[in-house]
Amino acid sequence: MPFSTSEKYQAVVISITGKFLGSIEGPAFKEKIEELKEAGKTRVVIDLSKADFMDSSGIGTLIGALTSIKKAGGDMKLARMKERIKNLFLLTRLLGPVFDDYDSVEEAAKSFG
Repeated sequence: MPFSTSEKYQAVVISITGKFLGSIEGPAFKEKIEELKEAGKTRVVIDLSKADFMDSSGIGTLIGALTSIKKAGGDMKLARMKERIKNLFLLTRLLGPVFDDYDSVEEAAKSFG
């Protein structure tokens, strides 16, 4: 599984490692989001510092997770994106209007208020 979870700074941090392909990792990722929601943990930071590649279905998986978390009254932030992945989010015009990006996990977690 190319992601792991931990709790830091009063948020759940999901660290993605290597390739994140929504068609492959999507179902397990969605299941993890549902588990977090059921546990009342709706402040989520996605740490992308170790993600090497993400395809459009991976981005779609993150959009679905964001929508699900927001419906539960929470929010999801992105942190520590590598330039290659950041360019993909900029190209698709998702940074700013849809996702917030932070330089550190701590900064992202503090943004929840």
